[in-house]
Amino acid sequence: MDTHKFEVHEISNKVKLFYEARRPFSVYHGTTNSNHSIGDPRAVVNTSGLRNILDVNVKSRFAMVEPNVPMDSLVKETLRFGLVPPVVPAFPGITVGGTFSGTSASSSSFKYGFFDRIITWIEVVLPDGGITKASKKYNPELLSGMVGALGTVGIVTLFQIRLVPAKQYVNVKYIPVRSTMEALDTLDAAVRGRDNDFVEGFIYGKHAPSFGVVCVGRWSSTQDHPKQQFSRARDPWFYIHALKTEPATESVPVTDYVFRYDRGSFCMGRYCFGRLPFNKFTKYITDSAMHSRKLAKTVQSLNWSQHFFIQDLVIPVETVATMLGYLERHLGIYPLRLCPIQQSAPAIMRPNPRQSGLFIGVGIRGYTAETINNTERFNEKNRNIERLVRELGGVKWLYSRNFCTPEEFWSVYPKAEYDALRASCNAQYLLDVYEKIHKVEECNSSHRPRGFWNRIFAYTSVLAQSRASKGSEKP
Repeated sequence: MDTHKFEVHEISNKVKLFYEARRPFSVYHGTTNSNHSIGDPRAVVNTSGLRNILDVNVKSRFAMVEPNVPMDSLVKETLRFGLVPPVVPAFPGITVGGTFSGTSASSSSFKYGFFDRIITWIEVVLPDGGITKASKKYNPELLSGMVGALGTVGIVTLFQIRLVPAKQYVNVKYIPVRSTMEALDTLDAAVRGRDNDFVEGFIYGKHAPSFGVVCVGRWSSTQDHPKQQFSRARDPWFYIHALKTEPATESVPVTDYVFRYDRGSFCMGRYCFGRLPFNKFTKYITDSAMHSRKLAKTVQSLNWSQHFFIQDLVIPVETVATMLGYLERHLGIYPLRLCPIQQSAPAIMRPNPRQSGLFIGVGIRGYTAETINNTERFNEKNRNIERLVRELGGVKWLYSRNFCTPEEFWSVYPKAEYDALRASCNAQYLLDVYEKIHKVEECNSSHRPRGFWNRIFAYTSVLAQSRASKGSEKP
């Protein structure tokens, strides 16, 4: 704890100097997938030393965790004590701080809500260099205001995270469905099931062997069904394996389940195989490059965010059928991931205008032949999706590209409330959320392919194949 106090004191002193000079700064976390220098490259606060788990209190069931601890390290440590965070994002490299400031959920969120709902208190370095704490009882407006604010209100330096008992396996039941409405009805029934611990679903589309599948998980101390893993090179990717035409149940080891999307980064890895055959052998030999940490860098290095739809939408359950129907008619990208999320308390950067109690997270990853090399149409379709999200009372997760204007953005989020919080924290000299997400996008668009596999994928990917086909067309 003495080392932690020293690190925080150093960060506070550095921030204070920037505040006195009214000089906006960036934060270097040491492990991140975005470009750190979104302004003056010399105006950087280094928080990379905050990467430790300080305590796991078994009796009280909480962990004291610094922001740069990745999810796989946190889960590994807490499992030693038979505990686990109630909400664990499915990618192991996501950090605790990134999950909180960017907002995140998981297949247990129908019970526990977003990740920030399992945070009992935080330690914060304010933009004027002051150090404070915030909880649901002390400074609750600061705790709520920092959720999803992307670090534009302050720097979180410590989290107290609630834990729950864990078991060795998750028994996963796969339930095929034949339509969007059947998928939503099945999700609704699973959410209401008292014994269920994890709920999510997929829409594969009408041309797949099964239109969709709902996956329902329950903790188990024993292997009650055939064992299935997803973490080894020879194992299947989860989204492909989940495609069933008949109901089935498997016992999945806990770490294989919570990080089931690591290999293939949900389905983004699929798009590296444009010119390469996509089969068990090629997935095996490319496995070292197919984990989410590496694929996040691939997406940046090959500038895929300018060509592929990479969006996570959070839509009230009452209106999500409209969104899914729109995506089917106007996009046709599959699979779509569906994740029920309890919304127990809105935050400034996660409003709930319809006062809905349950949302459905809709994950979109893919491309259309019409837009993959047509920037104008690509931007237009993304803007149409964002417009419909606003109309349906939903929000987007802000780590993905944003196509809205400032006026459209602040029509969703309460700017007056956000600005008032920033004023109370002396944060006005920093970039606001809208400015920050667009600055980061500008920086990330300048990346160039680096590394062996990225150079290979620059030639073999779906994007490269599409460009080659377009170039070979006769006028």
